[in-house]
Parts: sequence; C-alpha cells; structure tokens
Amino acid sequence: MSLNSTKRTPCYFVGHGSPFIVLHQHSEAHKFLQRWGKKVEQEIKPKAIVIISAHWETDDMVKVGKFEGDTPLFFEELPEPLAKETYSAKGSPELADKIVALLTQANIKAMVDTERGYDHGAWAPLKIAIPEPKDLPAVQISLIRNASYEQHIRVGQALASLRNEGILFVGSGGMVHNFEEIMKYFDFAKLDFGGEVRPYNDPFDRDIVSYLTEFKGEERDQKLINLANHPLLRQAHITDEHLVPLHVIVGTGGQDPARRIFEEKLSAMSYSAIEFYES
Repeated sequence: MSLNSTKRTPCYFVGHGSPFIVLHQHSEAHKFLQRWGKKVEQEIKPKAIVIISAHWETDDMVKVGKFEGDTPLFFEELPEPLAKETYSAKGSPELADKIVALLTQANIKAMVDTERGYDHGAWAPLKIAIPEPKDLPAVQISLIRNASYEQHIRVGQALASLRNEGILFVGSGGMVHNFEEIMKYFDFAKLDFGGEVRPYNDPFDRDIVSYLTEFKGEERDQKLINLANHPLLRQAHITDEHLVPLHVIVGTGGQDPARRIFEEKLSAMSYSAIEFYES
C-alpha cells in the first residue's frame, strides 16, 4: 500500500451506541452508517482507515494493531446473537509502523500490538458501513487510559499528516453515553433501548456540536479541553472512554471546518456524527 496522495481526506466521529446496532437494520443510525459507507467507498476512496474506538484503552501509551492479513475480532463477552458475528478487514503493517513512528516523534509513547483484534466499537460500525472491505485495510489504535482531553488531541495532531496520504480517520464512541442509564432502560427481550431521551442528552450534545462547528484550530481544541468543566459532563459520561475518540479526531481535524452529518438520540446515548473536511 502506497501512502502518497494529494487531497486531504476528511475525518469523522460517529456514534456506535452499542454492538446491537449491527442487528438493528431498520434503525436510523444503522441506515446512516450504510449511507456513509457508500460515500467512503465511492467518493472518498481512502487508501486505509484508522479507527479509534471507545473500547480499547491502554496504560501510558498508544497501541497500534498490526496484522498482515485479516484482523481478528475481539469479543468482550458479547451475548449470543453478536458472538457469531464475523468481519474480514485486512491490516496494514506499513501503516501501523508509520503511526508508531509519528507518535514517537511527537514524544507520545507507542508500540504495535499483534494480538488484539477489532473490538465492537471498531468492527460494528465498519461492518455496517463497509461490509466487504476487500483491499481497504483498517488499523485500530488505542486510547490512553486516564489521559487528559489535551493528550488525546495531541495524539490526533501527531497523526494528522496522514490525511494528506489518503488515510481516513474515524473516531467511534458517542457524544452522550451514560452506560448505567442505558442499561437501566434496556429491553433485554427485544435487545433494544427503552426509556425517554434523558434530559441532559440534547443540551450536552448541542454544546459539543456548537464548539465543533463554530470554532477551528486552537480555539476549538480549547473548547473541547474545557468540557472537563461542563456541568453536564458526568451525567452525559460517567467515564470518558466514549467521549475521547472525539478529541483524537479534533486533533486530526486541525484547522478544517466541521459539520454534523447525522443526529439521533436514544435514551442516554447520542448517535451524532461529525465530519471534518477540507474547505
């Protein structure tokens, strides 16, 4: 795979909600990912995808999945309907090594990982969007457990140059994701989400979208760092892992403008999707 291109690829943040999104084929979020996948394959045509999922956190460093052939799936004790799911996307050792090199140059500790496969935050949205990836490799990188919002933005900044080489970055998490309240109203019989949209969902989501779309560069970075002081933060996110993939993507977005390309809210989750694009 040659890592040379001329036009800067866009980068994205998408809400995956839960692994059950794979089964909810008639949901608006599922249908959005299908439409988005067609755009990726038919219009953007990236040379590879780098995906940052809420469900891979590593201590004190970034780990980068490095696989020669098909990347295995990593199942986190998922229920039976999902434990049978398969997805075949090739890795890219060349890209994995380049990611580690770029992070190291930015004084961010990084290493390759040749054992852990895609978790559901990676394979679920990719399977819906690009069910047959063929020769399109996808490399997953980890979050840094307990790292600050600023540190995750720095990770994205260190890798942003890859957008000039045809690499598509995708952050997979949720602008709102309160796991305790999600499970409180979850319908186990239907494997679906119940309960009304929680009162903090819309205002927290709306504030983030305004920061992303009304600001750029360092000013936008600071708005996202200051989310640590947002009065609704710990209602919208008991823990940070579903939020910080957005900070990585903000880092890759740099000075590019951003726009929301999808909106849906269920219970204590937001499926809002954001595109950072070359203007």
